[in-house]
Amino acid sequence: MASPSTSHALTEVEQVTVLKEVLDDEILSNYSSDDESASDYDYTQLVPPQTISDSERDSDPEDIMAQDGLEEVSRRFVWEDIDSFHASRESFCGVCGPQFDTAELDVVSVFESIFDISLVQLIVDETNKYAQQKISKIARPLTFRSRIRKWEDVTLDEMYVVLALIMLTGIDQRPTLRSYYSKNRLLFTPFFAETLPLERLEVIMRFLHFSDNSKQNEYQGPSKLFKIYPVIQHLSRKFQILYLPGQNIAIDESLTLWKGRLSFKQYLPLKAAKFGIKTFELCESSSGYVWSFLVYTGQGMELTNQYVTAEKNKTTAIVVTLLENLLGRGYTVWMDNFYNSPDLARFLKSKNTDCVGTLHTNRKNVPPLVKNKKLEKGEHCAQHSGDVAVLAWQDKRRVTMISTYHKNDMRVVVNRANKPEIKPVVVCDYNRNMLGVDLKDQMLQPYLLERKKGTKWYLKLFKRLLNVAIHNSMVIYRSHPNKQNLDTLQFRLSLVQGLVEKHGSGVRRPVHSRDNFSESFMFLSHII
Repeated sequence: MASPSTSHALTEVEQVTVLKEVLDDEILSNYSSDDESASDYDYTQLVPPQTISDSERDSDPEDIMAQDGLEEVSRRFVWEDIDSFHASRESFCGVCGPQFDTAELDVVSVFESIFDISLVQLIVDETNKYAQQKISKIARPLTFRSRIRKWEDVTLDEMYVVLALIMLTGIDQRPTLRSYYSKNRLLFTPFFAETLPLERLEVIMRFLHFSDNSKQNEYQGPSKLFKIYPVIQHLSRKFQILYLPGQNIAIDESLTLWKGRLSFKQYLPLKAAKFGIKTFELCESSSGYVWSFLVYTGQGMELTNQYVTAEKNKTTAIVVTLLENLLGRGYTVWMDNFYNSPDLARFLKSKNTDCVGTLHTNRKNVPPLVKNKKLEKGEHCAQHSGDVAVLAWQDKRRVTMISTYHKNDMRVVVNRANKPEIKPVVVCDYNRNMLGVDLKDQMLQPYLLERKKGTKWYLKLFKRLLNVAIHNSMVIYRSHPNKQNLDTLQFRLSLVQGLVEKHGSGVRRPVHSRDNFSESFMFLSHII
């Protein structure tokens, strides 16, 4: 319920506008190049066993360069005055947006292009298999009222209905699953009970599974992600083949809340969810569409491709892995100072990819003049070496930027106090385009599916990935000119209702009329 002092709820457009205004004043402070303690990405603060040392975090990016990839473009840097910098932005080639015709598709069809039959059938098969494995190992006799005793294999239609109910728990958030079935008039929501019995939903959630435990010895993927790797693999492929992002893309981190025991759990003190499972994500700056992602599993995480050596796992390897299938198309990638370095910027430029962002001055090959020159508030200095430029600007804090196409041009902007302010163009552009991951997180925050307490980390991560798939589906759906008026809540409600109407006929429910079913959904829409 809204606070009594709140006059009205912000629309999505207003929320995004506020986010951009806040970031315009604060994002550079959070990523200040000379004050690492202000950054969310200070990995010296991570708790064991995944603490990353200063020497590893600040190690030279060329340490991870393959002999035939990054290292060959890391030639000696000779820094010159910025006035002689003539690099230009790469020309973008590619038809961005959905890579299939969405004109005739409804909300459900777009979602099922990501969570397609092959993925849901895999979940069905592994859930049924896991249930039989667990039931066969129960030594004691099951009581007559035991839910496990009544287990029946879940079907494809039933699993889609379960996914719809999981989505609905993100819209109508309550402390327990049973509270959705409460007959208390303050909580009563007939839609759940009329869609699937509580006992059936609970037992399906208990056995929900994604990998065959009996085949773990044959598994070739990341060892720590065995439980959910088929889902990760499927979504990684679908996110990329169904949609091509626009020219501006951002790389950043996201955290899925998890406070239980887990070897690769991370601690980020400045994040809203301080403990959890960390993912590195590449998002479209304008929409927050997640195009590629990596689940961080610790220092032993293996990342290999044609540009990066197999034995190394550093920030540059993460960037190149996320970008690998977009190199050579004229993209501009926006990153903070945890990732950026002159060597990485030069390599990306050699692959027709621009690189812009904040920069730690303790990186190798940073120009000494830019690093050490004393500046008064509002002053700046800049140098370039071939296709890489570095600029320092003194604001409240010293901010150092790196770019493969910006010079030292300045721009007059109006701040939140409606006062004119002069900023470097590269800073203004960075504030506008570094929004991708933050925008996605903001869109997911009101509808988090993983809030419920649970004992299985991979179920939490699955719910997070399901939520990301919903967000990506919405971006695809709303990319059509005639479908842009559907807001997030309407999209999610339409998706839940559409999935249940399409697949609910194949699910055995308590006896209720179809009219009551429709009325219950309208009642839920009314109280939200």
